[in-house]
Amino acid sequence: MNLLKIKRPKRYYLEDYMQDIRDEMENLFKSISPEEKEDIYRPPVELSERNGNYELKAQLPGIKKEDIDVEVYEDSVMIKGETKEEKKEEKENLYRSEFRYGKFVRNIPLPSEVISNEAKAEFKDGVLTVTMPKSKKEEKERKKLTVE
Repeated sequence: MNLLKIKRPKRYYLEDYMQDIRDEMENLFKSISPEEKEDIYRPPVELSERNGNYELKAQLPGIKKEDIDVEVYEDSVMIKGETKEEKKEEKENLYRSEFRYGKFVRNIPLPSEVISNEAKAEFKDGVLTVTMPKSKKEEKERKKLTVE
């Protein structure tokens, strides 16, 4: 199956080839229905452990605090958000826009259970920080087996 049909001139640089791939991917994403686009954008996250807590950071530039929804479960965190397009009358003068508008949903599994009702979220300078205390439950028993 050949998804990319790209005609190359004799003198063709890697940067040109990569731009053609980006353009093809953009066209592919434009053809996806709005309902399916929610799962395409995945904001970058960082999960770490500090002082008996898990700390999840997500980069959400351009999103307003009131457009972010965070749900903490015992074993995962779900982040939902939306970036809304500003309506301007000068739309015909827009030559290129790489801004992303729309909804996203991101579910991040946690390494172990947390106390969800004690979790806290803070949003500052485009970075969402969710702090979740680790559960005090004993770790599940583990038995090392000898392979015979």
